[in-house]
Amino acid sequence: MGKADRSFLKGVIEGFYGRPWSQQQRLELLGLMQELELNTYLYCPKDDLKHRALWRELYSDNELCGLRALIKSCRDHDIEFLYGIAPGLTICYSDDSEMELLQARFRQLLDAGCRSFAILFDDIPGKMSEADSVTYGSLAKAQCETANAIYCELLAKLGSRLIFCPTPYCGRMAEDQHGGANYLNEVGRHLDVDIDLFWTGPEIISPEISVESVRVLRETIQRKPVIWDNLHANDYDLTRFFLGPYTGRPLELREEVSGFMINPNCEFEANYVALKTLAGYLRASGSWNSRSAYKESLAAWLPRFSTVAKDRVTLDDLTLLGDAYYLPHESGQFAEQLYDDVRCIVTQPTDDWGERQDRLRKRIRQVVELARKLTEVHRRELFYAFNRQVWELREELEMIEQYMDWKLAGGDPATEPFRSGNYLPGTYRGGLVRRLQQLISFGADGALVAADE
Repeated sequence: MGKADRSFLKGVIEGFYGRPWSQQQRLELLGLMQELELNTYLYCPKDDLKHRALWRELYSDNELCGLRALIKSCRDHDIEFLYGIAPGLTICYSDDSEMELLQARFRQLLDAGCRSFAILFDDIPGKMSEADSVTYGSLAKAQCETANAIYCELLAKLGSRLIFCPTPYCGRMAEDQHGGANYLNEVGRHLDVDIDLFWTGPEIISPEISVESVRVLRETIQRKPVIWDNLHANDYDLTRFFLGPYTGRPLELREEVSGFMINPNCEFEANYVALKTLAGYLRASGSWNSRSAYKESLAAWLPRFSTVAKDRVTLDDLTLLGDAYYLPHESGQFAEQLYDDVRCIVTQPTDDWGERQDRLRKRIRQVVELARKLTEVHRRELFYAFNRQVWELREELEMIEQYMDWKLAGGDPATEPFRSGNYLPGTYRGGLVRRLQQLISFGADGALVAADE
């Protein structure tokens, strides 16, 4: 199978740091992907020890049995299964025995029915050993020759696909010369033309990926990249999850790349909207309205929130939840309105509150009720995925309502500061991380702000 015959990749990467998804969740994912006409699943969870830390060791028979079942299920759902391995933390590129161990892993997966692979050199130091430096001269060349050897000796004759993840996998890393000066130029020269390459955009989590930026990249790497999209990833901040739509990528970008694959929330149940809107983006023609796609996806998602009681989760409830936990760089419309109302209540005299007071109280009641409704959903994994964050939001809003009542009753911070009976110093909002955040924070422009400033 020549490269021109290969499919445009549309799918999901299980590539986050944290507890991997269960086999049952993966099988459910494949069914949803088939329904949404997504065609690729990449298995590379960072906490599969043999993906990264123990890459030299073969899988046991029991472990391999699970992978075989996953590979077969992908085939049954018309989905391409890719297996990813990440040897970059410890590999000695110039040691022939290391290549033998790497090839042994590829052969084991080939024997299990896998035909497509990814070799990942992300999230590793940008330097190599002295022995490797003497042999190859640069990290880029060492990695490319390793990938080329795997591809040419094991995969090319089978028509198999191999995707390479570079050490600088976003624009900022490349500008900072992570991996060495001219790393990507060397990859363009040395990496076999039939090997694909992952790219996350200008940033690790990119709000937008422009057509022009990818065209410039293509000139450097001498191929179309596959977008590894971290827009919905939350393994860097587990106090959040992201329920907003796939957005910030113009439709024209589809012509400049070899595929779009999302590395989403660690919480499996949190990814419905991300997958459905990605699929909508990939099918769209003419124009793409991500907010409209988001609303349609929420409506399709709503039946999964059926409860044991008659008091059901409503579409308005689900929209509020999604807007409160929207995307890394923005909140949804309901959340922005709620924030503006709270800011007015906190900073302005009561005479200036106007309709904001009643609107905010209604939202507070809605969040309180949503926290209760989530405890009653039939799909318990939905409750486990969202309960902690929704409960925290409820606690904050209830404290704000107490503050509203205190101000309306004539409370004066100069004579008697407001204190909430729910806030116990050193417990609620406590712990080392909270204390550190009080000492060191960041301004809107990313500049560090120390507490005494």
